[in-house]
Amino acid sequence: MEPSEPIAWFNLGIGLHQQRRIHSAVRAYRHCLALPHNTETEQAARNNLAQDLLLLGRWKEGWDNYGQRFTRKPGNYPLFKRAFGPCHRGPLEPRRPVLLMSEQGLGDTLQFSRYALHLQQSGFDVTLLSQPALVPLLRDAVGLKNVIDQLESEQWAELQPNWLPLLDLLPTLQARELWAPFSNGYIKIEAERVQRWSALLQRKPGHRLIALHWQGNPNHEHSLYSRGRSLPFERLRPLRQLADVEFVSIQKGAGSEQFQDNSGLNFVAGQGRVSQSMDFQDTAAVLANCDLLISADSAVVHLAGAMGIPTWLALRWIPEWRWGLEGEHTAWYKSVRLFRQPRDGDWEKVIRAMIATWIKGIVP
Repeated sequence: MEPSEPIAWFNLGIGLHQQRRIHSAVRAYRHCLALPHNTETEQAARNNLAQDLLLLGRWKEGWDNYGQRFTRKPGNYPLFKRAFGPCHRGPLEPRRPVLLMSEQGLGDTLQFSRYALHLQQSGFDVTLLSQPALVPLLRDAVGLKNVIDQLESEQWAELQPNWLPLLDLLPTLQARELWAPFSNGYIKIEAERVQRWSALLQRKPGHRLIALHWQGNPNHEHSLYSRGRSLPFERLRPLRQLADVEFVSIQKGAGSEQFQDNSGLNFVAGQGRVSQSMDFQDTAAVLANCDLLISADSAVVHLAGAMGIPTWLALRWIPEWRWGLEGEHTAWYKSVRLFRQPRDGDWEKVIRAMIATWIKGIVP
C-alpha cells in the first residue's frame, strides 16, 4: 500500500468495512481525508465515513459528515438551492413555513416523515415534496396536511421558507442522539379500506396470515451500504413447515417474477388481487389484515413499522446504518424485530431463527 496516497486509504476503508471492522474503517477514511486528495475521492470518503459513523451510533459526527451527501448525488438539491438559497441550518423559526425535500428511497421518506408530523403537531406550517407514489398515503394515513409531488418554486419564493432535506430533520431537532418519535406507529389506514381487503384476501378460518416481501428496489442496491440486503424468494421455502399459517406476497415490481414458483408455501385465495394492486394504501390495508410481516430491508418494513404491524426484518451481516450492528430491537419502530445474518450471505440461519422463534411461541 502507498501510505501517502489517499485512494489507498479509501480502498482500505472499504475493505475493513466489508470485514465488519467498522471502527478501523472509520480510522482509514479519516486518514484518507487528512491527505491531499481530489474532489471525487474526498466526496466518496466523507460519504462512507458518515455512514459508518451512523452505523456505530455516533450521531452528531455522522450527521455532520452526512450533510455533504448531495455533493455526490445532487437530486433535487440544486433546484431548491437556486430557488431559496442554501438549506436551513440551526433551530427552525416557527413563524416561517418549512419546506422539506424528500430524498433517496421510498423507505427513507416513510421513516423520516415522522419528523414532519412532529413539526406539524408542534404548530409549524410544513410542506413535504414527496415521491408521487407516497403522496396519498402521507396525506390520508400519516396526516400531513401539505404534501406535494412537484415544486412550483415561483409560488414558494415569496414565502421565503425554511427549507431542508427530509433526512436533515433529525439532526436539526436532536443532533446528539437518536430520537424517534411515534415509534409505536404513525400511519393509520381507514377502516373501510382494511375491511374491503379483509374480504378480498379470503383467509382460511383458524389460520394466521404472514405477509412476505423479499426484494427491495434494485436501483438502490448498488452501493457498498445497500448491496446484498435482498434475499431470493427461494430462501423463504422453509417457512412452509409452519402449521396453520397462510401467506400473502406483497412483493411488487422487481423480484415478483420469482413468485412463479411458490416453493410449496400456502398462499391465500385472494393473492391474485393483492398482486394486481400497486397502491401503497392498499398494501398497507393488506398488512393491517396480517398477523406478521417477514421482509428483507425495504420500504415495506418502514410502512409496516409505521403502522405498528409486527415485523420480522431479515438483515444482512453488515446492515444499512439505520439498523446498527447489534441487537434484536430498534428505536425506530417498536413492532419491528431484527434477525441478523451471523456471517455474510447466510440467509439460511436467519430464516431458521425465525422458524424457531415462531415454534417457541414467541410470536406477535
